Amino acid sequence: GRGVGRRRLRVSVSPSVVILLGAAVLTDRTGIVFLTVLAALLHECGHLAAARLLGIRAERMQMGFLGMRLETGGAVLSYGAEWLLCAAGPLTSLLCAALAAPLWQTFAAARIFSCASLVLGLLNLLPIRTFDGGRMLESFLNFVCGTRISDRVMTLCSFLFLFLLWATAVYFLLRVGDGLSLFCFSMSLFLRFFDGEKF
Repeated sequence: GRGVGRRRLRVSVSPSVVILLGAAVLTDRTGIVFLTVLAALLHECGHLAAARLLGIRAERMQMGFLGMRLETGGAVLSYGAEWLLCAAGPLTSLLCAALAAPLWQTFAAARIFSCASLVLGLLNLLPIRTFDGGRMLESFLNFVCGTRISDRVMTLCSFLFLFLLWATAVYFLLRVGDGLSLFCFSMSLFLRFFDGEKF
């Protein structure tokens, strides 16, 4: 039939995230929260667009405290398709940052959006498991070295870059007096790492 294989994308957001984001947006007078959420949504749209171009059916998008996650319904992807799908999000974020940059002098919102997109793009390129950069590196290593070596390298890379992320957050907390959200984010990732999860 005509509708077979055409499922709508299901979006699921945990209630606690809805409450926190709602409160943050309502109390945010600068627009930073709204523009950061917009940057994150456009990042995910990059993944969705790549999935469509690659013929991958995206079934579900989950939003939690550690970001958004796109599920492809258990489809087995080639290493190249996985790499391209993961690269699309950061590429979209960096493109959004570049497109908004010329408007910095005119609109404060453009400056905030551009910076949020840039940070989101660069953060996601870190070689940490479940980050886009980590999944890109893992796809490449699986193709070149096999899964056993890839798993060891990814565990080491994830630990090193999680530590650097945490150390950066501590530096900002101590020197600048800001960066609590980055600290909480990096600590939650560290806890999952030490719990043995392949987060």
